[in-house]
Amino acid sequence: MLAEPPTEAHEAVARALGLSRVPSAADYSDVFLFQLYPYASVHLGPEGMMGGEARARVAGFWRALGLEAPEEPDHLSALLGLYATLAENPSPTEDAVALLRRSGRGALLHEHLAPWLFQFAERVAELSRGFYGAWARLLDDVFRTEVEDGAEAGFDPTMLPVHLREAPTLPDPREEGATAFLSGLLAPVRSGLLLARADLARISSELDLGLRAGERRYAMESLLSQDAPGVLVALARESRRQGALHAARVGWLGATARFHADRADRTAELLDDLARQHSTVTTAAAVPRGEGSSEQ
Repeated sequence: MLAEPPTEAHEAVARALGLSRVPSAADYSDVFLFQLYPYASVHLGPEGMMGGEARARVAGFWRALGLEAPEEPDHLSALLGLYATLAENPSPTEDAVALLRRSGRGALLHEHLAPWLFQFAERVAELSRGFYGAWARLLDDVFRTEVEDGAEAGFDPTMLPVHLREAPTLPDPREEGATAFLSGLLAPVRSGLLLARADLARISSELDLGLRAGERRYAMESLLSQDAPGVLVALARESRRQGALHAARVGWLGATARFHADRADRTAELLDDLARQHSTVTTAAAVPRGEGSSEQ
């Protein structure tokens, strides 16, 4: 609920959770519309955009439980609401369908929440020091406990979720072109890296570059055209930083955290290698304009 645009109804929830005043619509927009998108498909789909196969897989999970999938089945609020429903204690008169829904709790956590929720919450906490930062830390704490107690619900940290097992790797621009590379870099499941506009703004400031307004893809193209080696090195540094955060979760999140840590480390290695061959990358950075979605 708190990942939706704020309304008066949020106030009672916020007070119950010990959070500060409900944020404004502008606060909400800055976090969830301009920085970090609360959709599983953005984080688990190879395109790094809303919709696609990742959303279809989440919608299929809803239907497997005998439920009608909402219009945005992969929105964080919808998934958290579903998880809360599945966590309810069954009554003695529940039929087979109701019992199936209860058994799906571990699958929902393992397949559609844990593969992206912790990185997302951590980044929200980093980029928002107020209400949403506190909410993200609480969300992280609650679901870490759920993971650590997940054996009862069927959560297996040694198994890799399907979203991750089928995720392609980050393309090398020297082999597959700059367009595929930049798209992959902005897809967390491929790069292990969750980049927000704030990260690009910080890099542009550190390197004294001009930051183009608009989508992350356009902004990154502009930065690369100005100083490809410097931007690539900065991105590699950020990738290693986020990889270390993933690695810190391996002890309790298991294969999922190790997958993201490995991807982030490999991304950093590729970025460093490209920085050393900056003349090639500078030429390749002039990719065609236009994207299929605002999620990049």
